[in-house]
Amino acid sequence: MKILNDNWLIFDDKMSLSKALAQEILNIAKKSIFEKDYFSIVLTGGQSVLSLYKILSKADSNWDKWHIYIGDERFLPAGHKDRNDQTINEIWLDNSTIPKKNIHFIKAELGLLEARVEYEDILKRIDKFDIVLLSLGDDGHIASLFPNHIYPEEQMVVVERSSPKPPKERISMSYQQLNKSHYIFKLIIGGSKQKAVTLLKQNVNLPITRVNGDFEKIYHL
Repeated sequence: MKILNDNWLIFDDKMSLSKALAQEILNIAKKSIFEKDYFSIVLTGGQSVLSLYKILSKADSNWDKWHIYIGDERFLPAGHKDRNDQTINEIWLDNSTIPKKNIHFIKAELGLLEARVEYEDILKRIDKFDIVLLSLGDDGHIASLFPNHIYPEEQMVVVERSSPKPPKERISMSYQQLNKSHYIFKLIIGGSKQKAVTLLKQNVNLPITRVNGDFEKIYHL
């Protein structure tokens, strides 16, 4: 592991990155549960983060104190293989002792607007997340917030109807909502992200630069 600056960690392989991030998450969870009796985390979708979830699925924690949220969801039927929640459930949560009532995912199957309103009702109970995980897309997008797309500033959850990547329709936490976090962990995994990384180092205004929370750290492979 190399440290580019105080909060930019560079790893040689996905497993070492995933293990380091998993340990950091578990440490924060332990501290949070000790201090306030619960821990909240916003998960990110995509293939690059699945090894992290596999490690967490085998880890020890006070799981009944965990509350799980998700940054975005694709507008697809429940159980569809391309939904973020489907993959996360299969790899981790279906076999976890985290109570089902503590898993707060976006119910895209309700319809775009209905799902947005339903998720906002859930998020109104949250003052601040402990951790938000964000995966960097090839174009610098995070969750389902894309470069040069305009989203309503006042909403906690927004609808994306013209995603440059399929499926076109998605539901996402807004920049404002994702920023309500103590820790933001940004994951940059894969060679296809190099152009976005270059722009990031040049301080170009990308979606990923608009979410910082109280403290941010970049995990880069």
